[in-house]
Parts: sequence; structure tokens; C-alpha cells
Amino acid sequence: MRYTIYTFLLCITYWVVLVKGARKLDHVERYDVVRPQRLTGRVKRNIFSNQVYPDELQYALTIDGENHTIHLEKNRQLIGRHYAETHYSEDGRRVTTFPNYEDHCYYHGHIQGIEDSSVSVGICSGISGFVRAEQKVYLVEPLGDSADGEHALYRQEHLRANNTSCGHSNDSTVYDHDQGPAPRLLGLFKSKGWKSKPISGPQRYVEMYLVADYAEYKQFGSQTRGRMLEIANHVDKLYRPLNIRVMLVGLEIWTTRDHIDVTASPENTLNGFLQWRQDDLLKRAKHDNAQFVTGKDFLGDTVGLANKLAMCTGSSGAVNQDHNINPIGVASTIAHEMGHNLGMSHDTSGCTCGTSLSNGNCVMAGRVRSEYPGLFSGCSQEQLSDFLERANPRCLLDTPGSDRLYVGAACGNAFLDPGEECDCGTVEECKNSCCDPTTCRLTEGSSCAHGACCENCQLKQAASLCRRASSDCDLAEYCTGTSEHCPEDTFQMNGKPCSYGRGYCYNGQCPTLQQHCKRLWGPAAQVGTDSCFNLNLGGNEGAHCGRTKNGFVRCTPQNMKCGTLFCFGGDEYPITGQKAFYNMQGGGTCNIAVDQDKIRSLDMVPTGTKCGVNEVCYDHKCQDVKVYGQTEDCSSKCHNNGVCNNKGQCHCDPEWAPPYCDVKYSDLPQDQFGVVAGISAAIAVLLLLTFLVAGLMCCKKNKRETYTSKKKVHSTSGQLNPMFRERGEKGKPLSKPPQISQPTFMESSATQACTAQFVNVVPSRPPPQPPKSLPAVQPQSRIEATKPLPPSKPLPTLSSKPKIKPVVPVPPVKSCPYPVPQVKSSPYPVPPVKSSPYPVPPVKSSPYPVPPVKSSPYPVPPVKSSPYPVPPVKPTAPKQTSGGAAHKIALKPPPMPRR
Repeated sequence: MRYTIYTFLLCITYWVVLVKGARKLDHVERYDVVRPQRLTGRVKRNIFSNQVYPDELQYALTIDGENHTIHLEKNRQLIGRHYAETHYSEDGRRVTTFPNYEDHCYYHGHIQGIEDSSVSVGICSGISGFVRAEQKVYLVEPLGDSADGEHALYRQEHLRANNTSCGHSNDSTVYDHDQGPAPRLLGLFKSKGWKSKPISGPQRYVEMYLVADYAEYKQFGSQTRGRMLEIANHVDKLYRPLNIRVMLVGLEIWTTRDHIDVTASPENTLNGFLQWRQDDLLKRAKHDNAQFVTGKDFLGDTVGLANKLAMCTGSSGAVNQDHNINPIGVASTIAHEMGHNLGMSHDTSGCTCGTSLSNGNCVMAGRVRSEYPGLFSGCSQEQLSDFLERANPRCLLDTPGSDRLYVGAACGNAFLDPGEECDCGTVEECKNSCCDPTTCRLTEGSSCAHGACCENCQLKQAASLCRRASSDCDLAEYCTGTSEHCPEDTFQMNGKPCSYGRGYCYNGQCPTLQQHCKRLWGPAAQVGTDSCFNLNLGGNEGAHCGRTKNGFVRCTPQNMKCGTLFCFGGDEYPITGQKAFYNMQGGGTCNIAVDQDKIRSLDMVPTGTKCGVNEVCYDHKCQDVKVYGQTEDCSSKCHNNGVCNNKGQCHCDPEWAPPYCDVKYSDLPQDQFGVVAGISAAIAVLLLLTFLVAGLMCCKKNKRETYTSKKKVHSTSGQLNPMFRERGEKGKPLSKPPQISQPTFMESSATQACTAQFVNVVPSRPPPQPPKSLPAVQPQSRIEATKPLPPSKPLPTLSSKPKIKPVVPVPPVKSCPYPVPQVKSSPYPVPPVKSSPYPVPPVKSSPYPVPPVKSSPYPVPPVKSSPYPVPPVKPTAPKQTSGGAAHKIALKPPPMPRR
């Protein structure tokens, strides 16, 4: 009996352990239980690092009965270094933190031996994520809390189907409303004869901000943060083949309440979210794209909605329903909606991705059944290429350096760090024959490795086109012949006439009424008549000059063509999908493209549109072009070899060099800067050696002859002398050479281990004692050849530059001279000394002239006003000077000689 009870209790205990260690997946119909086996792991070599998650990992995993090796690498570009997390306290206060996620647990990888494979997983509490092999998508998640424990591996079609609000089986999911004959924003930049090009050019980055609503937080609680990070990791993995990286720069979780009206209508929720982003989020967090994740159900089977072609604008964002327990589901939705922001439409029947003949598993498929998408179709890639070329979203070219990512300065991180000539990634990733991935140095014979001005590992010749002008308001950029990078993208200054006088340039575009009507209604559209624009005088919902909190603004007769845009002809529906129209009494129709996005307002006349002679629409008012603020045309300074750009600088024609386009690149010495730098370095080395030798001689002589100084007078530091500074404020070169007003003696910046030696001049009688009652000393501007003590508080800015009297030079000694700083050439003047506890007592005359020193070419003249040498005083705190941007270096003052 005892053995029976013991066996029963043992079985119960074993069953409890199994139940506790493994959980049942109610959301999966069938799955395989696998146990990943960790093979290797490489930790970043840093003795100061307490790294828990290795940079590289390998796991053995059984998939469909076959053993495979999974290679994983930590996604170092997932989280920005200035990443911020925001939540709200119970009393409604916003709390923002900046956690350090350098050692996060999210990885990208592939399956060894399978070329068409992809992996994105998190290993924080077991392995969870996405595995694609040969067009088959698998999902993996832990059954316990260990990465080495049991896991569930299943095909995505084995996920249990969601149910709609009506209770019917939902065999498919609609991403958004881009389904009908007039999709939400189809073809804003797509014109007749449109032809796409393959995706090329530099690496682009989308700085994404995630916002989770209160319903999402109530559903997942403390796991919301980890879920959002896993979502961002998979979105980044989907975009990597498109030469786009998605970097998470911020996460906000509404932990107490929603901050917008989150409804079942995806349109209303999107409009509210984009308005909140414009009014609140953008003012405190820099980002390119914002994605809203809600735990509420949208009407019908729609799970997401976005504005098309909105990347890098105020409408760059989307709303996404978290429709599946697995985070890969909402990650796929975010990737899809972001695709709309990047100009992609839904895939049609002829669009395929990978080797599949269907588009069901493509990211931009309009309807998803049982598959999670793994790739973008060829159609999507063509549309993306067209958007990047035509819209030129500049925010995607804002390449983050290693200081903005948790990548660390190391060879192989695909970022050009200080000391590297190139960096093409790891040995496995590098496909650049110009760069050695093991050393991050250029290969033999190569002069460059990256950039639009680098071709076949050599710099392109000067005047080679590297960026075409997209319009007559844009400016083409040309290679300089000295850099592998194309010059900064600039355009014509605002207000310059364009399009044969039909408009004025505004931020690189030439907006006109005709152009906007064609974009909205198609190439056959025309601008409405004046009678149509007269409707704007009424100031109602359909015709007005802008919106305020109090309603719609009436247009004045002068501003009526800066309000609602009226067109006629063209397509039946505009690209916004909704329209309104007025039937005029005299015949004709005035069409309006209704835009639900109140931020973008495509139904309004665009800012910068010409409304009169030298007048443009600005803030829905017809104003003078001077409203742009660029009243001076600098083209006269460009010697007829360039034009003035939007920055007020000369944009030179091909072959001419900035800043004034008066010298050709071919006439510039190729090694001009190299020779100057080499000579400067050689002189600096020689001077340094000279001063070191002088310092050693000074130390030896100091052992035989010493002197104790009691008086120390303040002066400017030798480091304030422009000759000791290579660059001025904010890194700019000094505009002019130093002005020499006194004999200057060069000083070594190395720390002196000895005191100065002077020739002692012994007087024939002792000096008088200082008076008991010392009179106050008036502020002086005298500067002696010594150094001040380090300042004890910040240096305030001077209101005016003090006048400095000439200084009598101190007799130098051959063995260890001390310099007299140049006063006039210093950009940081020294203020006068206000007071001194031991002033110089006035005397009538001096019978003892100071004898000249043989070693000094500048003898000291006799002092007329004092019969006795200046008594020493205790050092006082140094006076403050205007600090500017340069740091002051204070050295210990040398002792003064006796007479």
C-alpha cells in the first residue's frame, strides 16, 4: 500500500512539473515539439562589458524531421542610442526614460545551406519568432522559459482562425481600403509612361516610433514592451532586402487612458492619430514614421490603414490592429502599411514574390489568408524605386552614425568609424571588392569603396554627374574629384521663377494649379474657372481658405485662389477616393478632391503656388515672394559660373569649385592640402623636440640654482594664443593669421617638470616693507608673461573687449624661455584685474636700473617710477574671460626673479 501511494504521489509530482514547465498553445491547432540545441556563441570582445546575449549564436533545430543549423546575429541596428520609452503614471503624468538596450535579445539570421531562408527571433525567454525556409514559413515559440527547453514549431496555416464580430469564420484579413477602382492614394507620382527602375543607391533608414494604446496595454500588461520590440525586429527584417533598415527610436505605451479617440473606424482613428502626432509627438521626439498599435477591433475585417506616399511628411504613419496572439501578425501589418507610406500599392494578380507563383505570401498582398508574408513582390520593389526617385524623401538619407546606434565602433559593423577607410560589414556580408572586411582598409589599388562618386574602386572625375535635377527648381550635383560622396542635395532658392513663368520655386518644387489638378484627377484634368474659385468667398465646408477651431475661414477676393482647389475633367474619381462637386448655373462642373487627412489637405491649393506677379500662396493667403525670407540673390558672387541655392550659397556649374565658382577643379593643386598638412606636422614635431630638450636642460640647471617666488601676477594662458589652436569656434578655421604686437616665444604643450630659471639681479640694499594699510588697487588691464591658475567657476561672456596696454617683455633665458602670449591675436580677451590683496606700492624714483641680460635680445629698460623692485604678492584667482566654444588651459605661473 505504501508503495502504491508513493508511486501515485510521484506521478502527480511529475505531472505538475510537466504542466508548469510547458504550456498548451490554444491558438495553434497542431505543432511539433522541438528542443533547440545551442552550438556556439561569440561575445563582443570588451573587458568592460557584462554582455549576456552574444553577438553571434548558432542553434541546431529540427524542422519537418530534418536537422538544420540556424545562424543568428544580434540586430545591432534595431534600437537607436537615443531611444526613449514613455508611459503614464496613475495621476496622468507623462514619464519618459532612456533605457540602455545595447545588450538586447533580438536577432536576425538564416539557415545554413538554404539560400532562400530568413530568421528573425527573440531569445529573451526562450526562442520566439519567424523562420522561413524554401518559401515555407514557420513560427517558433517556447513552451517554457528557457531557450534550451521545449519549443513549439508550426506552420502558420496551423494557427487557429480569428472570428469576426458577426461570429462568422474569418478566412481572410483585409489590410486596408486599397481595393476599389479609386484606391486611397494610388499613383500620386505615377504618370503615363511610368517605368520603374531597380532599387539602387545608398542605404536608407526609417526612424520608426511605435505607440501602443490602452487596450493593447490592458491585454498584454508588462509584456507590451517586449512584444513591441519583437514586432520592430521583424519589420526591420522584412525591409532589409530592399536596402532599407527600420530603426526603433521610441516607444510610447498609454498605460492609463487613450490620448486620442480610438474607435472602430480605422479612418477616424488614423486621422486622430496623425493629428496627435503633428500636435504632440513630433514636438518632443524626432522620427520619420509613426505606427499606432491598438488592441481594439476595427469594423469588418480591416486590420490597418495608412496614407500612401506620405513618408517624411506630417502624414507619415498608420494605424494597425493587433489581430493575432503571435506578434509576427501585427508586424506584418505594420510592414504592409509602411509600404503604403513608401508609395507601394496592393499587389495585383500578376505580382509574385520569390519563387511562388501567387502573391498570397507577399507583404503588399491586399488580403491575407493563412500565410504570413515573407517578401516584397517585384511590383512593390518597382513602385518603391519610383517613389524614391520621384518623391526623393530626404529623411531616409539621414544616415545614423555609430554614435546613434548600439553598434559600437568596430570593424565589420557596416558603419564608417574613425580610423576606418571603409566598412562593408562582416566577412560573410561584404560584397565590396574595394574594401577588405577583415581590416576595414581599402584593397590594393583602390582609392574609394562607397559613395555615388566612386566607380570601380576609383574616384570619378570632377564634373561627373552624381545626382540629377528632378525639376527646374532642383539643382544637379556633380562629383568634385576629391571625394567619393556626392555633394549635399540642394535646390534653387525659393521664389525663383520656374515652369516658363507659370510658378515660383518652393523647396525644390514648382507648384502650379494645373500640376496639382493633374496629380489629383489624372492627365486630362484642367483648372477650374474663376467662377469656381469665387465659391471660396463663402467659407463653408466645401470651399474655404483654411480651418480654425471656430470653423472655416472665408477667402478674400485676393486670396480666393489660395483656398480649396477646383478642377474639371479627368478621371471619375480623384486619387483620394472621394469627391465633391458644384454644378454651375451657366454650365460646367467644379470638382473637389475630398481628403480626409486634415494635415496633408490635398484638396487645398498647395503652398508656394503662384497667385499673382511676384506673389505666392502661403498660409492660404496670397503674399509677396519675400515671405520666404530669401531676399538676397547671391548669384552675383558666383562669377557667372553658378547660381544661388536655397542656402544662400553659390552652386557652381560643372568643373567649377566653390565657394565662389572662380577656380576650376583642374586648376586646384591635387596635393595642396596634403603638402600643407605635412609641413605643419613636421614643424610641430621639430618644435616639440626642441622644447623637450630645453625642458631637460632647464631641469638640470634648476638643481644648481633655485629661487622661491612670492609674487605671481595673472596673465593670459599660452593656450589662448591662436598659434596653439588649429581651429576656431565650432571647428571653423581661423579667418586670418595671428597679429604679432610683441615678441613671441613658442611654448611646448607638454607638462614641464621643472621651474623656470632666471638671472638673479641683487640690489645694493634691501627692498622696503609693504605698508600696513594697503590702498585699494583700481582695475588694471596689464598682462604679464605668466599663466593664471585654473578657473574655479564658469567663465561669463564679456560685454565689451578690454583695452590692453603694451607689455614690456620679460628677459628670456636660453635654457628655458617662457613666452609672452600674443594679445591682439587671441579670440578670447583677458579682462582687467579688479583687485589685488598686495598692490604695488608707488615710489618716486629708482637709482638702480635693471642691467640687461646678455642672453636676451630685448633688455629691460630702467623703471622710472619705482626705486624698489615690485614686491611679490600671493596669487589671486584668475579673472574670467568670455569662454566662447574653446576650452581654456591654465598652467602654473613661473616664479619671478629677484633683483
